[in-house]
Amino acid sequence: MRKLLFTIFIAASFNYFLPALAIAEEHEDIDMERIQHRFEIEEQEMELEQRRREMEHDNQLRELELEKHRAQLKHFQHRPHKDKFMPLILICLVVHILVAVWVYQDIRVRGTGSGLWIVIALLAGLPGVLVYAVVRLGDAKKSD
Repeated sequence: MRKLLFTIFIAASFNYFLPALAIAEEHEDIDMERIQHRFEIEEQEMELEQRRREMEHDNQLRELELEKHRAQLKHFQHRPHKDKFMPLILICLVVHILVAVWVYQDIRVRGTGSGLWIVIALLAGLPGVLVYAVVRLGDAKKSD
């Protein structure tokens, strides 16, 4: 009788415990899937956070560069000495041109000399014309 009861108990246990074990294994698989899914989500969140930090860093660098360019632009826009020297530069340019025209006309009238003196007058300005005048005076003394 004991053997019979023991056999019934074992059979009943298998009938109740085996489905319970199968359910527990399914829950364990589901729990492992949830843990894996949660791990993947946390990895994605960490990647997003890293990208956000990189973008913030890039934005900060861009802001610094933009601020530097603004400062440079402001420096170039505010040049009071530029306005002071512009008329002087224009006067020097006009003088160079007028001196070259005078040398050209003098060479044509006298019929001597070369176009090289015009280039020297344009490049050197008044010192070049003074050298031309000294050479011309020397030529005038030779012809006398």
